[in-house]
Amino acid sequence: MITIESASQIAGIMGAIILLYAYAMISKGRFTNTSPVYHTYNLIGAFLVGINTIYMGALGALMLNIAWMIIAIWHLIKSTK
Repeated sequence: MITIESASQIAGIMGAIILLYAYAMISKGRFTNTSPVYHTYNLIGAFLVGINTIYMGALGALMLNIAWMIIAIWHLIKSTK
């Protein structure tokens, strides 16, 4: 049976992998800093890492991930206009 702690750790690890993937793709030039897919990866990754930071009580990291999500949402809204 999976515990809440285990689920939190899995979410954090998956979120970190997604964020690193997005960073690698932008570094390789496969994504641009204005592409919706790049910002979607950032939003999902930050959300998953945020789940882990809430569980762990890491408020500084949580604030960072909330800011990361807000930036991603802002750019996703801009890209639809």
